[in-house]
Amino acid sequence: MMTEHEKEIRELKEALLKANQDIEKLSKIKSDFVSIISHELRTPLTSIKESVSLVLDEVTGPINEEQKRFLTITKHNIDRLTKIITDILDFSKLEYGRITMHKRKMDINELIKDIYESVRSSVENKNLKFNLRLSDKVGLTWFDPDRLGQALRNLISNAVKFNRKNGRISIYSSEEHINGRELIKVAVEDTGIGIAKEDTPRLFKDFNPLDTKMTRSCTGVGLGLAVSRNIIQLHGGEIWVESEKDIGSKFIFTLPVYKKDEEFNFLLDEAIRRARDNDLKLTLIIFEIKNPKDANEKVLMELEKQIQSAVRGPEDKVVRFSNGDLIAVMAGTDKEGAEKILRRLKKKIKIPLHFGIGIYPDRTNVREELVKTAQEDLKSKKFTL
Repeated sequence: MMTEHEKEIRELKEALLKANQDIEKLSKIKSDFVSIISHELRTPLTSIKESVSLVLDEVTGPINEEQKRFLTITKHNIDRLTKIITDILDFSKLEYGRITMHKRKMDINELIKDIYESVRSSVENKNLKFNLRLSDKVGLTWFDPDRLGQALRNLISNAVKFNRKNGRISIYSSEEHINGRELIKVAVEDTGIGIAKEDTPRLFKDFNPLDTKMTRSCTGVGLGLAVSRNIIQLHGGEIWVESEKDIGSKFIFTLPVYKKDEEFNFLLDEAIRRARDNDLKLTLIIFEIKNPKDANEKVLMELEKQIQSAVRGPEDKVVRFSNGDLIAVMAGTDKEGAEKILRRLKKKIKIPLHFGIGIYPDRTNVREELVKTAQEDLKSKKFTL
């Protein structure tokens, strides 16, 4: 028979469970509300902007200079409102984990150059000097170019907003070792109004812009930096600011450089998270050259290309594993889909292979167990191509 104390504990557990369920429901309602309202606002704004642009470009007939001035102000404010709505929607998605990162192995310098060229004229039109100082020693790393580009644009936008007439904006890149980790570091530096030391902890807070005369004149809801912080953190990096009042600010973020097995673990964690969030299957296939005498770097590189050509999914990854001696495929598919990949590969390869398979979540839903399952298959030598 249950004691009074046990009854009290059970009732507390039930109350806590109900409270958590209510919180989850409220969070979903909030997120759905933000998404619906953002969509409903952006659709008419797009039509309004298009109409204003047609009149401003005199497609509908000639207008005088005074009319042009007011229409230009209107168009500028439509753009600002659209940016605010986009920030709110992106923040909501990031907060609830509804954004899927599409990471690729890329050179971050190329992303920086592309963004620099796309915004250069608008920055220089504000009487600001704009330059790049990019290190040629920066290696490749994994990132989503669209999302990381969004974060970088936010930092450049802030540097423009809070700069001075005839000021300067510089973007730097470098590769450094910090606390034993190999990192890519990117900095956006300006010669603007700067930030008081006591205000810097508030910068990346949600809905918490600094309250100064100049920040109020620039308007916004203070989400740009919060969105950027979330994007950087989803890449395994960090972001911070170094600033002096009335001298300028330097916003800095880092991204980890993944080497061999680190890269494998990083990509597998990403693939498992994507499969879990979208209720999908994930297949891990690990390949090993059957005859160790054939396993030189040239053969492995060619085999990696052949395996890459056999996978088809947009998020499927091929990566070296176990100090580069093995090749792994992470494919967003089930057992049947994995068999199709193996059939395609069998037609391409010219060298015998052993392989092992782990399927998430059928055989396990833990990364270490998934790898162990595939490795045990591999060691058994029962699967060959």
